Amino acid sequence: MNGTLPPPEKKLAVVTITRPGLVVAAKIAKECGADLFVSDRYVPNIPEDLRQAAHPFDGVLKNLLPDLFARYDGLVFIMALGIVVRSIGPLIADKTRDPAVLVGDVQGKFIISVLSGHLGGANRLAQDVARTTGAIPVVTTGTDVTQNVAPDLISQEIGAELDPIDQLKRVSSAIVDGDPVLFLNQEGIPIPSLSGPLKPNIQKSDIFPDPFPSVRAAVVISRLISDRSLPAGVEGMSLIPRVYGVGIGCNRGTSADEIVAALNDLLQIHRIHPKSLQVFGSIDLKADEGGILDTASRFSRPLFFFSRDALGAVDVPNPSGVVQKFVGTPAVAEPAAILALIQSPPPWKGHAVLEVEKKKSGNVTLALARWVPDSATSNP
Repeated sequence: MNGTLPPPEKKLAVVTITRPGLVVAAKIAKECGADLFVSDRYVPNIPEDLRQAAHPFDGVLKNLLPDLFARYDGLVFIMALGIVVRSIGPLIADKTRDPAVLVGDVQGKFIISVLSGHLGGANRLAQDVARTTGAIPVVTTGTDVTQNVAPDLISQEIGAELDPIDQLKRVSSAIVDGDPVLFLNQEGIPIPSLSGPLKPNIQKSDIFPDPFPSVRAAVVISRLISDRSLPAGVEGMSLIPRVYGVGIGCNRGTSADEIVAALNDLLQIHRIHPKSLQVFGSIDLKADEGGILDTASRFSRPLFFFSRDALGAVDVPNPSGVVQKFVGTPAVAEPAAILALIQSPPPWKGHAVLEVEKKKSGNVTLALARWVPDSATSNP
């Protein structure tokens, strides 16, 4: 198996601009494996075992921040909260892209989750960092404080896309207010946050209820574009689990536009949401095929290439003598879809099944495999 370059590992940076802050920052850097950024005037105070790898800077935080926001998934600032808030303001984009931002005091008493509490992981990171320093983690996210469920946290648990993101604050407000909220898990996906005892305002269902209960908000967990609407007045949003592997075969020189158009048509026919795609796969003979590479890039999903032997070892329903003759394996799209999904599955126990058999459209052949819970063998 050959693959595209894997995504970079999540990285953490810890930053300080004072001598007392350096003591706390150095401890975090050691314990958490973080990159240490320190004002250059305190280079002599950096512990010997961290000095060579440390990153001195001019002490002006606003000059450093653009690079940190672009390169790191988590940022810990050991300094006054006000300095950080004023400095990061111009760089904040939205909660789906911003890094986790924490602020700690120079005596190591508190670690505050400031930005991207759930989607960026700041709340969890605050607890992890606090454990290494003996600090008290400070988290103000409403669903955490009330110890209730949170749609954005569930999205991380199951590898799902929030849609539309603007509805998150309305649904979260209903949860925090204690008003009835329905979680409709049409996929049967195991969800840690929804297992065990729940607050009285949280309701669950695995089918679209009829009649629909009287709730303020509803969260629909589904890979499909629904043909049913929530009742008027119910604040709704979707969690779209990324459960599909896309297998691609194509003629040499096929453009990304043609591949994407064929894929969108296939998704529409089966009412599959485009955000439910998890990974792409093809044969290693196509590893330099620009159209395939660009297609995966447009969907911002990983792409894996597999050898003829690997593809040929997968039992699929539509082997082809023609494909065998020209590429040396009886199928490409169908086994590539399955193997790609096995290579990059969602973060819950399941297995890959071929859901949409190969479909040829012009120069493109596509197939879709779906990751289903281990207890399921067909559509939930």
